[in-house]
Amino acid sequence: MHRITAFFCHAAILVGSVFSGQEAIAQWEVRVLAGGGAGQMRTDLNPTTSRGDYQVVDSRFSWLLGGSATHKLSGPLSFSTGLYWSFIAGHDEYWSRDVKTSAVDRQVHYLCLPMMVHVDFGRFRFGAGYQLATPLMESGTFYAYPYANGLGEYGTVETKELNLKPTDFGVVGELGFRIADRMEVGARYYYGLQNVKDPRDGYTSPLMNEQLVLTISYRILPKRKAKAEEAPVQEPVPAQ
Repeated sequence: MHRITAFFCHAAILVGSVFSGQEAIAQWEVRVLAGGGAGQMRTDLNPTTSRGDYQVVDSRFSWLLGGSATHKLSGPLSFSTGLYWSFIAGHDEYWSRDVKTSAVDRQVHYLCLPMMVHVDFGRFRFGAGYQLATPLMESGTFYAYPYANGLGEYGTVETKELNLKPTDFGVVGELGFRIADRMEVGARYYYGLQNVKDPRDGYTSPLMNEQLVLTISYRILPKRKAKAEEAPVQEPVPAQ
């Protein structure tokens, strides 16, 4: 609970330091967003390649749900932040001489805080930045396969926590296309730069998050965008 409190405090400080005052607050564009796609937790199981060992890292279904707030900076540039509930799952296997000896299914729910800069080009919007996250729920299912039979029947199954670090950090990119006045579709890609595995449980192989989702968003504020102000027309000055 302490790490979640610290996470929200960090978010408030970052956003508050960027914009403050009634005029700035009134210029925010608020959206709700949802998306689904694929995620994985990249790892290195250190296979002994000299004896024919190798690893397989697969993607699993992943989703994203939350809200964003965007503030116009200058011209086509804007600043964006928000809070997202992100679900990332992954699967990896260890093979020895073409026999699967172990496998792991991992599932993690994250609370994410992105900080991004967007550029608008007509109906298109491009964005890039970084993202902080903290895990809210986590679980892993560990399968151990008897080496002798090689039949794919698991010998033992254990479900337990993954023992993750309290924070994750990475880069994020977005592409959006406005299909209606208040609705956008797009894609969002997150690439984790930090090893989120806490090695104190003896499991030293790194875990790094990755997620690609297709998104749809709806603008809830403002309900109508202000029209661009027209340049004032100067009345001709009568000749003296």
